[in-house]
Amino acid sequence: MSGFGERPRELKWYHAGPILFGDWGTSRLYVLGLAFAFNGRASFWMVAAMSLVLIAVGWCYTIACRLFPDGGGVYSSAQQRSQLLAVFGGLLLCADYVVTASLSCLEAFHYLGIKDYTILGILPVDAALAALGILAIGAVNVLGPTKTGTAAMIVAMATVVFTLIIGVACLPYLGNMVVESPFKEGPGRAWVGFTEIILALSGVEAIANMTGVMVQPVGRTAKRAILPVMTEIVLLNLILCAAMLTLADDVLYRLDPETGGLVPAHTGDMIKVIAETYVGPAFAAASGVCFAALLFSAVNTAVGALVSVLFMLSRDRELPEAFGRLNRFGMPKLPLVIAAVVPAVVVVVFPYVESLGGLYAIGIVGAIGINLGSIATNRALDIRRGERILMAGVTLLLIAIEITIVFDKPDARSFALVVLAAGLSARLGTMAIHPAVPLGQLTRRGYVISGVVLTLAVLFVEIAFHDTLGGFAVSAVLVCVLAGASYKVQQFRPEILAYRSRRVEVELGPDGKPLETRPKRLMMVPGGYKPKARVMVATQGNPRLLKFAFEEAKNRHAELQILFLRHLAVTPMGLVEPPKLDEDEDALKLFEQVREQAKKEGVPIRLLYGVARDIPDAILDMAVTHGADLLMLGATRRGTLWKAMKGDVISGVAEQLPESVGLLLVA
Repeated sequence: MSGFGERPRELKWYHAGPILFGDWGTSRLYVLGLAFAFNGRASFWMVAAMSLVLIAVGWCYTIACRLFPDGGGVYSSAQQRSQLLAVFGGLLLCADYVVTASLSCLEAFHYLGIKDYTILGILPVDAALAALGILAIGAVNVLGPTKTGTAAMIVAMATVVFTLIIGVACLPYLGNMVVESPFKEGPGRAWVGFTEIILALSGVEAIANMTGVMVQPVGRTAKRAILPVMTEIVLLNLILCAAMLTLADDVLYRLDPETGGLVPAHTGDMIKVIAETYVGPAFAAASGVCFAALLFSAVNTAVGALVSVLFMLSRDRELPEAFGRLNRFGMPKLPLVIAAVVPAVVVVVFPYVESLGGLYAIGIVGAIGINLGSIATNRALDIRRGERILMAGVTLLLIAIEITIVFDKPDARSFALVVLAAGLSARLGTMAIHPAVPLGQLTRRGYVISGVVLTLAVLFVEIAFHDTLGGFAVSAVLVCVLAGASYKVQQFRPEILAYRSRRVEVELGPDGKPLETRPKRLMMVPGGYKPKARVMVATQGNPRLLKFAFEEAKNRHAELQILFLRHLAVTPMGLVEPPKLDEDEDALKLFEQVREQAKKEGVPIRLLYGVARDIPDAILDMAVTHGADLLMLGATRRGTLWKAMKGDVISGVAEQLPESVGLLLVA
């Protein structure tokens, strides 16, 4: 066994809906404040217009989920049009997840009442705490995802309840809403104000990444998950925005001590202020804690999603192999470091909601635009004419918004350009140095060095000249050069995907040339007797367990089956190749030790390797498939908290093990 196995389709619509709300619905907690910050009392019309976009995009994603039932989101859809376009979409999605983690964690502390304080008058306290919070969540994820799905669902549902109560309490006062025309400063300013709240779309991409585990038919399941969430978001956004505009100016504004002018006072915690006004301070405090919990959950989701994208790109040979290496708990090591450190740095560099909002928008708009545009222009897909027209129209709107963000938000375009340059450089180097690519050493080094130099050049230009159109033009050209080089080397992608490394040992003849080449690994080693039974032991190298297993196999005259399961704790987006035994140094080392011990003990052995998300299920499957008469497991010393967070493998196996297979626990 060496693979994921068939992914169980267990996600029902009433499970997917709360998960989607935890991503998509979270945007409300900062969109209303941003809407007022950029549009003032004209924000109701902007939120209303954005609601129409939300409905259109939500409907488009019901189509996307139907067409791509195996998940993957923008990467899967764009891959059918252009591999390079798929990489662009994946990198923009990475940019989106980075800022999701940064903004969500910052807003969580705002809803807890921590804001407007600085450290030595330089670094805002909320930004510092947000950075530490992201790093802490990343550290927890070193152990792999915890069994907190139920808790996250409860928090999401509690958020809906709190928001509904606030919305109902506001209804009698909506007639007092004070609204201004969005065209007060001209249509151009109105359009820019509209683009400022486009991050209301953030989170919708999550549903497209769930389809691989949804119950069939996926299209119906996805639609039943999307439509209720979309309806709740649209209706309550409008009600809460109207309630916001009933508040007095002395609530919505504060005096800026530096400029002496009025500035928005509650960009980061607007819904909490509405709750305090129309329900009460105690309720507002309780709702603030609930909203903060939802935002922390969104941080955890964003970190996991970023790890998944980077892992997927690595397994698809688009990023270096180092991005696919797992720790002992099944988490990709390097992607997890990036997913924790980069958002923490971003929130320190951009410590305000307004600046993070701009960074956020450019990634999510680009990713959604590429996704819908790829589907709309793909004639091979079974789409009705009206659906294709809708997707094409939404794509054109998103392109216009993206162009506006590029020219209106220098920090956002700098961030996107640096992410694209770094990703394309890594892709170029990954392909150029791959042994399947027929290039000379000088050419390989040239590609790698060029990628690094061009990326550093983009970084320098964006630091020194990020607020100038000239700097943007230079960086854009450099990124295009990287993309062109990456596209040129991409011609060898079929050879890269077909390549399978094999570890071999070579005997040399007298002339120093290979005399014989044979596979190094033997997965079955005969013993000194004919086996009468089969004993399976699941282990990653416990010496006491292995010693006892060899003794038990000898006493029973049994074949000893050594099962090494590599836990894959992250769920890749879409269909990707699982890690192989060739890449697992721990498993290779253990199997070599076991071979030597088997020869010494005279015990026949069978070596089994697998990669699994559900360890108990994989152990059960292997025990039944290979006809084990006895299954041996090592008893864990981990405590109650660990078992509550990560689950208990022994209990999971014991509950489902067939009666024909004995279970022996070794302390």
